[in-house]
Amino acid sequence: MNVITTKPYLIFLLLIISFGKSFAQLKISNTPEWVVKQSYDPAPAIDLQEISYGLLTLLSDEQVHIAKQERYMRLVQHITDGVGVQEGSTVSINYDPSFQQLYLHEVRVVRNGAVIDKLNVKDFQIIRQESNSESHIYDGSLNAVAHLADIRKGDFIDVSYTIKGFNPIHGGRFSTITSLNSYEPVGKINFYLVSAKQLHYKAVNTTVTPDIGRYKGYRTYHWQTNLAAPPLFEDNMPSWYLTYASVFISDFERWDAVVDWALRIFEMDAQMSEELRTKIEFIKANADSEGERITATLKFVQEEIRYLGLESGIGAYKPFSPSKVLSQRFGDCKDKSWLMVTMLRQMGIKAYPVLINTTFGESLHEFLPSPTVFDHVVVNVVDSTNTKRFYDPTINNQFGGYKGISFPNYGKALIIKQGVNALEQIVPKQDDLVEVFDTFDLPTVGGPGTLNVMTVYRDAEADAMRSLYKSNSLSSLSKDFKDYYSELYDGVEVLKPPVFDDDSLANRLLVEESYKINSIWTPLVGDHSKLSANFTAYGITDIFMSPDENVRKTPFELYYPARKKHQITVKLPRKWAIAKSETHVRSKSFDYSMKVKSSRSKDILYLNYEYHNKHSFVAPEDYDEYYTKVKEAEQSLAYYVYIPKRAANRVGPRTGTSPLSLAKTIVTNLKSIIYWVFGIVFLIIIGLAFIAYTNRPSD
Repeated sequence: MNVITTKPYLIFLLLIISFGKSFAQLKISNTPEWVVKQSYDPAPAIDLQEISYGLLTLLSDEQVHIAKQERYMRLVQHITDGVGVQEGSTVSINYDPSFQQLYLHEVRVVRNGAVIDKLNVKDFQIIRQESNSESHIYDGSLNAVAHLADIRKGDFIDVSYTIKGFNPIHGGRFSTITSLNSYEPVGKINFYLVSAKQLHYKAVNTTVTPDIGRYKGYRTYHWQTNLAAPPLFEDNMPSWYLTYASVFISDFERWDAVVDWALRIFEMDAQMSEELRTKIEFIKANADSEGERITATLKFVQEEIRYLGLESGIGAYKPFSPSKVLSQRFGDCKDKSWLMVTMLRQMGIKAYPVLINTTFGESLHEFLPSPTVFDHVVVNVVDSTNTKRFYDPTINNQFGGYKGISFPNYGKALIIKQGVNALEQIVPKQDDLVEVFDTFDLPTVGGPGTLNVMTVYRDAEADAMRSLYKSNSLSSLSKDFKDYYSELYDGVEVLKPPVFDDDSLANRLLVEESYKINSIWTPLVGDHSKLSANFTAYGITDIFMSPDENVRKTPFELYYPARKKHQITVKLPRKWAIAKSETHVRSKSFDYSMKVKSSRSKDILYLNYEYHNKHSFVAPEDYDEYYTKVKEAEQSLAYYVYIPKRAANRVGPRTGTSPLSLAKTIVTNLKSIIYWVFGIVFLIIIGLAFIAYTNRPSD
């Protein structure tokens, strides 16, 4: 082993150099002359109970000079409560040192009308935070952080700075998105642009229009709001729903201009390495059909090129060459996708990179054309039958033939192909079927029972479960599964660890589980003189989105795609009087059915459930129908069998019912008791009246 040592004075010198570079990246300057100075109201008409962390934002000011590539920011906040000191005393500014420089203008504290200057470069530390490192993405950005001393309740914190430099990958083109409100009330929001070109803009959820003017030969665009109300937030809103008052700005007029930009980014590697050529030839020689070559290439990129993103500067947009990606055996989404596209093209298969927004894909049509609205790259393949198929090379543990490999519900996308001039809606497969088979064995009334579960996952559901069991130990999975059933029943014991049977060719995964349930019989709700056992279609309740409110203004998100079947078989301890029944609920958003039947001997109960979502969300105009239908379906998601405690050990048929029928039975029993009580009371009153009459004094 060779040991390399570094002399102490050399270490000290390196520290000095590093320390000097950190401060060299920070500069102090005056506010740029093109910036329009903004005033603010120190006491706006805002209810302080509507703000959080004791911090009231009085001014949020952003101004951009596009030609100068300068972005000016100013934030003024008032610490209204002691809890706000913690957050309000920290200044944190993010920038990319590969193409940006940070200039500090002011860090001021206003206390009781007096201004305290807090601007000191030595108070700032340069930190490489890498907030996306858990996702294996390293963007190289830095945070300039200062923890201000002597900050108190009632202080006004006023910070302003300019970041110079735009990402050179955009070639001077400009686009951005800004919000004219925030998640809580803001005194004033200001947004100002200076541009040499005419800009396209579009507003969503606001009627505010820009003031358009001139400044030294440039066009200016100015948006401003005062006391803007926060957006409406409702439970279970889709992540893609645009709820903020947003303004989209871009100098790209159409999507085909974005395609042209991207075609220059994804340029074919003129000189492929020998290693890459050898790999391509290996796949061609060992895969007989087009489909097999597509599958083999996808599997290679997914499984043998690990995911790692080094996305500093232009690396956030431009992929490494496929030869380099293969050599280093790692890459991010654009690297892996471009490698797959290159390999398939060399095999004579049509393939194209595709730009995706993993959050706002469903609402991407609301955005103006721009390359900055995308955050992910996948692959489009057009096979010899001219059928379009989409693949995500960043997903692991996907199986099945090339026609059946699942693809996430990313919504709309932009295919980088000459002639494409519009977004394309990608429709995910809807046959991701999950089937659950429960078998309960209840030897005695009141005693323990056993539950054997077999679950069959297909397509994307199989991929998800496969990823789960490959990423966890068997003992931890067994515990997690037991905890799941413990939420349904008391006294759950694992009889044997779960067994996984993976059919990768068909992309089908089977999981078998076995449990003892010590407390499956419990007192009947509303009538403790009876014992009951309940059986729930948890395979469906897991994805069954039941809202609490019956009025809605925003879309309601659904688990999608979703198709589940749940079959429950119960071996009862004796004959049971079970009525055959069926429930069917149909709506615009989902279909649901539940069937009840028993064996001829009446000692086996069969429950069959099926649920299918038709869409990924419920539109506000369809919500009333969805709410009504969901509440109707909810009544039969669980089924009860029950028996009087005094008759638990007797022979004879007993009853079974859904919660709705059970409730009706309880109400009927209560009515009967009430009638009996009133009857007895009535007879007593008549008797007393008769006695009083016969014993009355004579005239």
